[in-house]
Amino acid sequence: MRLRAWAWLALSSFVADLSWCATRPHYGGALAVDLSTTFNTLDPAELPPNLASSIAETLTAIDARGELEPRLAESWQREADGRRWRISLRTRVLFHDGQPLNATNTAPALLAALKKTHPDVVVTAGGQTLVIQSDQGLPNLPVELAAPAAAIIRTGEGSSIIGTGPFRVAGWEPGRKLTLAAFEDYWGGRPYLDSVAINLGSSGARADVFDIPFASARRILPENTRVWSSSPRELIVLVANGVEPAVVQALALSIDRVPIVNVLAQHRGEPAFGLLPEWLSGYEFLFETPPDLARAKQLISGVKLSPLTLSYPPTDSFARAVAERVALNARDAGITVQAVPGSNGKLRLVRWLLNSPDAARELDRLAVFLGVSLRVNYNGPPKLQSMFTFEGERAILDSNRIIPLVHLPLVYGLAPRVHSAEKSPSTGAFSLRLENLWVDP
Repeated sequence: MRLRAWAWLALSSFVADLSWCATRPHYGGALAVDLSTTFNTLDPAELPPNLASSIAETLTAIDARGELEPRLAESWQREADGRRWRISLRTRVLFHDGQPLNATNTAPALLAALKKTHPDVVVTAGGQTLVIQSDQGLPNLPVELAAPAAAIIRTGEGSSIIGTGPFRVAGWEPGRKLTLAAFEDYWGGRPYLDSVAINLGSSGARADVFDIPFASARRILPENTRVWSSSPRELIVLVANGVEPAVVQALALSIDRVPIVNVLAQHRGEPAFGLLPEWLSGYEFLFETPPDLARAKQLISGVKLSPLTLSYPPTDSFARAVAERVALNARDAGITVQAVPGSNGKLRLVRWLLNSPDAARELDRLAVFLGVSLRVNYNGPPKLQSMFTFEGERAILDSNRIIPLVHLPLVYGLAPRVHSAEKSPSTGAFSLRLENLWVDP
């Protein structure tokens, strides 16, 4: 089961609201982070995106405005109508063990990542140049190369990873603690911090940075803590597997999302009727449908109903509360739903993190997760791309496999000593790089 990454992304988001500090940034010090969530792997594909990029970098990257930018690749050239690409690697880049980055030691990780979606792909290495070919075509390859799954890594001892990022893994206790140390020879310049210690599954609030989860047990905030809240960044949905379409439609009409926002989320967040929040898509209001018990009962009037199991993550108390609320609403429509911990229910409650400021790419990620054949054309004109994204989202919703419930912000507590040496871009939240953070002594 893939673990949630939303907690770390909040840390990536708070920089957008930190004002430029008059005090000049300085080197040294350690940053302490407490996360209520946990992860058990250092595979970049499974790590929270911004944490992954601090350790293991990709050939390209998506900036805060959703634009593609070079990272380990200096340039790329499309050939043969997109069936072949020529990638030029950045020079003077070192792995954390001191080995220089070149095409030969880049190719294995890249080939393994691309094979998952392009079985016929071939990667040829020579010097600082990679040639990537596929008879099926690779029209969006530069965008694919920005995904954490395409990070360039080698495996070290104890399931650790050797990357090229500004921080190297200095200690790893799966599910408990991750310690990072500044990489002195980072090609982009040494980071300000000496180290970052991330405590996982923590309920404390004494670290420099800590998440404030939506849960029954909430952190007690120390004095002078700054509380930061993002615009909606997380989607909570029900995913149906083998459920009659009419039942899914009726269930969607029976759910009252307002109490989830006002009571369970303490007036933070927004009811979700579309997959993408309004700030990201610009059209979510078009999907809005108020609860309609009469219509829900009509839809299932000719259906032989069986009790449905709704599973939720066992350690997530907020997910449990949402699942129980859904079960209560369903009962009013005549649908029996039992909320249970686990992941094997015909209905599953899923928390989905938005990790890109680009609506088309987010929708594409959701389609892959659901196993829906949907490929958004990133290269089309903006107006046509928006229309295509709307049609794609409507197609996913009409498949009766997913019911959006609520869009939530990410909330963090910040100690006064935490600063950023990077001015925030106008679009905000997806720009954090750990190498730009510094702390007071």
